[in-house]
Order: sequence, then structure tokens, then C-alpha cells
Amino acid sequence: MNRRPNTLLNTLFKSLLLPGIVAVIFGLVLVYALVKEEYDELQDIALISEAHLLLQLFDAQMGAEGIAALQNDQDSLSFEQNILDADDELTTFWVLDAAGDVIGRSPFADDTLLEVRIEGGIVTARGYRIAEVNTPQTALTIILATPMEERNEAIRDVVFSAFAGFLLLGTLVALAAYRAVKRSVSVIADLSTEIEARDAHNLTPIDRKNTFAEIEPSIDTIDTLMVRLEATLTAEREFATNAAHELRTPVAISMAHVQRLRAKLTDPETRQNAIDIEQGLKRLTRLIERMLQMSRAQSGLGISAKQADIVPVINLLLRELRDRVPSIDRLVVTPPQGLWISNVDPDAVGIILNNLFENAIRHASGDEPLMVDASQQGRIVVTNDCAPLSSSDLETIKQRHNRNSVTSTGFGLGLTIVRDLCDQSGSTLELASPPAGQQRGFAATVTFIIAETR
Repeated sequence: MNRRPNTLLNTLFKSLLLPGIVAVIFGLVLVYALVKEEYDELQDIALISEAHLLLQLFDAQMGAEGIAALQNDQDSLSFEQNILDADDELTTFWVLDAAGDVIGRSPFADDTLLEVRIEGGIVTARGYRIAEVNTPQTALTIILATPMEERNEAIRDVVFSAFAGFLLLGTLVALAAYRAVKRSVSVIADLSTEIEARDAHNLTPIDRKNTFAEIEPSIDTIDTLMVRLEATLTAEREFATNAAHELRTPVAISMAHVQRLRAKLTDPETRQNAIDIEQGLKRLTRLIERMLQMSRAQSGLGISAKQADIVPVINLLLRELRDRVPSIDRLVVTPPQGLWISNVDPDAVGIILNNLFENAIRHASGDEPLMVDASQQGRIVVTNDCAPLSSSDLETIKQRHNRNSVTSTGFGLGLTIVRDLCDQSGSTLELASPPAGQQRGFAATVTFIIAETR
């Protein structure tokens, strides 16, 4: 089972989306690292400054009023309570004397934090940022602890804001990239449709409005190849047409001479030889006719620029068929009714039906009559009696130069011509053997595209 190839739109969009996601993640990590580092540095400077301020405050207070005044002052940072909403966000401090004994503390100080402090430094422990400050000029030591929750919350807000910004920017960029890529892909899709429309009957240059500068050289190459292909196909068609036309006259002259010779001959053996030559010339005449039909089919005969009623053409062909099979018992015809307005070229209709009729006459066998049913608008069914064909035989006769029997006098071109003209005109050809509900026979059904009549 072949895997369905990825579309260009999905490939380009994924190739842009993945680096974008990586860039956003990297950006968030970088923002978090830089913000945390800088914000921690600013907060640490503020914490150290606050500790020095308290140290000077307490040193001045102790020098003026003594250590008793310091021990009685338990609310030096009471102003924080008017600023901060929660008690657990208040700054905690301890005042130590030269011996390391606590001589003052804030109201909510947790003495267990003193166990994790670093002398003369800053440490993070138990959800607090703890700083210790002292100076040679004073015997006091200040230990200050501030909760990390507020600091972490600020960093989270910054990172979340950066993420929201990245998300909004990424969404806008993704939408813009998607629209730009989609427009570019639509141009390439239109170009693909243009190229797909080219076949043996349409080798016109590709429309350049659906190209980019990078694709122009490829389009030039394709156009050059189509010009060469058109020249080759035209030469082949002209050769077949010219050869067929040039052969018609000498073959007709040869036929007339052989028929006159046959009429004069009395010897049975010599007369039979003349008859064999005449049959060979008749077969050559049919081959020339097939070559002309094949050339016209390959030139794009199927579609006409104007719509026309094809019923008169069908009735004319049915009358000619009646002349070829005059017996009522051997031919049953159901003629078309009403108007069949179609874009199918009348000459193409004639070639299609003539080949189907000739195929039915040549291969008919058995007691059942040849039947032509045109009772359904746009649909003609040609049925002849014969031994049923296998599915492989049905596929074989669709191939050019393939015949159902080696003893057949045909050339294996009739159904090929019919199929080519049906493909060009949008008509359909269906072959069945035996026909539905029967044990024997062969049915060819051609369905023309009929315009709606008001």
C-alpha cells in the first residue's frame, strides 16, 4: 500500500511551526533566567540596604537610650503592616549583640531561621531570603529575613506575561505565515492544475500567472517539451492522413482493374486468385479508412464549439445500417426520440456509431438479431449475438491492434478509435459480455453528454 504523500502546505507549515515552538520555549527559559537573576540581585541589594538602615537605626537608638530601649522597641517596622496585606509577607529581623545573643526581634520572628543563616552573607532557606549585616563601627548584628513567596510571585507574573506576549505574537505570526504559505501553495496548485490539463489534445503554453521566478525555468522547459511533442504528434497525424489520402486513389484504381480482370477471366483457379486480390484490396481500403479516422480522433475531433442536435446524424446512420442489414429478422432498431442537444461533434458521433455497428456486424453469430436501442436519451446500446467473452478478453479488445480472434478480418482499431473519441468528448463507453440477464452476446453502450433542454 502506497503512503499518501504530504501536502506542500502541511510540510511548510510544520517546518515553520516547529522552530517557532522551540524559539518560544527557549525565549521563556531565557526570560526566566534573566529576570530571576536581575530581580534577585535588585531584591538582595534592597534587603542589604534595609538591613544597614536598621543597623544604623538601632545603633543610634542604643547609643542614646541604652540597650533597654532597644529591647522594648519590638515594632521598628510597624509601617509595613499598613502597606502589606498578609502577615507572612512582613520582614523579619533579629538584633544580636557582640556575644551573638538576641537582644531584639520583630513580633513574628521565627528563631529557627537563625540556625540556617550564613555569617556576613545571604542564603535562601525555608522559604526565606536571609541576610546578615554587621560593621566594625558597631557591636550590633542585624539578621533580616524576607519571604520568597512575593519575590517568586513577581517572577512568575513576569514569565506569564512574557508567555502571553509570545503566545499572542506567535499566533499572529502563525496566522500570517499560514496565509502567506497558503497563497503560495494555491499558486503552485493552480500551476499543477494547468499542467494536468495538458494532454495529447491540449499542448498550449502554460499560463505564467501561476508561477514564481524560481519556477519559471521549469515552466520554460515544460513549454519547450510540449512544443516539440506537438510538432512530433502533428507530423505523425499529417503522415497518417497524407498516406491514407495518397493510397486511396491507387487502391481504388487497382480495385477497378482487378474487378474488370475478374469479369474477363473464365478459368476458375485464375478467377479465384482475382477474387482473393479484390478482397485484399477491400481490406486495405478499410485500413485506410481506419487510419483516417484514427488521425481525426487524435487531432481532437470529439468536442464541437457549438451545441447541436445529434438525432439527425444518428437516424442517418441507422438508415445506412438498415441498408447494410436489410432483413428485419436480423436487425432490430429502436430510434431516438426528441432532441439530443450535445457538444459532441457530429463527425465524432458518426465515427463512433459506424465503428460500433461494423464491429457488431463482423462479430455477430448465432440466431439472435443485431439490436440497436436508442430509446433512452443520450444512450445507445449496440448488441450482437456471439459466444460470451471472458473478462480478460474484454480487456484485450480495448487495446489497440488487439482482436478477439486471429481469424477476424478487422485491424483492432475500431474500439480504440471509439474509446479515444469518447474520452475527448466526455462520453462513456461500456463493454459487457454477456449483456445483463443473458447467457450469450456482446453489448457496447455509449452515453453522450446531453444538455438540458427547456
